[in-house]
Amino acid sequence: MESAMVVSARATIPRTWIGSGAVERHEVEVLLTLGEELHFGRAADRLRVSPSRVSRTLQSVERRIGAPLFERSSRQVALTPIGRRLLEELRPGCDQIQQAVKQAVRAGRGIEGVLSIGFGSPGAGRMILAVAQRFRVDHPGVEVRIRELHMSDGVTGWRSDRYDMVLIGRPVGEPDFVIGPVLISEGRMLAVSARHPLAARESITTEDLAEVGLFRMPGSLPAAMVEDRAPRQTPGGRPIAHCGVAYSGEEILTRVGAGEGAFILGAQAIRYHPRPDVVYLPIEDAPPIERGFAWRACRETACVRAFNAAAVKVGVSQPL
Repeated sequence: MESAMVVSARATIPRTWIGSGAVERHEVEVLLTLGEELHFGRAADRLRVSPSRVSRTLQSVERRIGAPLFERSSRQVALTPIGRRLLEELRPGCDQIQQAVKQAVRAGRGIEGVLSIGFGSPGAGRMILAVAQRFRVDHPGVEVRIRELHMSDGVTGWRSDRYDMVLIGRPVGEPDFVIGPVLISEGRMLAVSARHPLAARESITTEDLAEVGLFRMPGSLPAAMVEDRAPRQTPGGRPIAHCGVAYSGEEILTRVGAGEGAFILGAQAIRYHPRPDVVYLPIEDAPPIERGFAWRACRETACVRAFNAAAVKVGVSQPL
């Protein structure tokens, strides 16, 4: 007799099967298993129920359908024409459900397929590519694609299906996101016009921010992040002026160079955005700007977790 642990793919209908018509999920299991075994005892063993339970289930279905599905005698069990047609039409649908569940499991637990990662700065992009190069050694079945994040898209962009995970600054403060550890930590700088009086200094303090007007990032970004880059007052309580909203990094630096205002950013700007009209001043007493991966909790997969772990293992703590 076949072991009770051995159950065919067709007989094991996933838990996601929800009956809403004449036949419920457990009844479909009974019909398919009995149709394969054509024996009440063997079908009961596979389903781990009693033969009488199989018989009662079948009788209940037949009453609702209004016709016998199996011919039963002391010698054999056989499908009736109606029963044969019913099972022939049930099997493809059940197989399709089973395949869909298997594919979902592979996507959720497997480390394969395409992983789309958003980045908002050149250093972040280079870091992702460095991690991806090592990640592919252990997981050659994953294609890592990087896509630029646009500041103006804000959190809505982060939540887009375009990205499985994003490498963004802190703080985030969005409850539906999982926040990974800090991967990049860089000194906090103030970008000012080369003509601004502060430009002659080698560095400044946070109290000096009262002498400039700061651009704010779009309100579509997390409020905590916007406030972090454009505080309203110094630690000593002096007010800090704001001079409007800018919607991209290039716009910010263009307007800073024109003398319209200043902006707080990370030290990697010195390397990636050198400009004759902009000076980058270290803020001596300010905390670093930190970045790391974040992803929506509803989009978390084994692949996302593995790439984040690979990034931590690489141990990138400074911008590339």
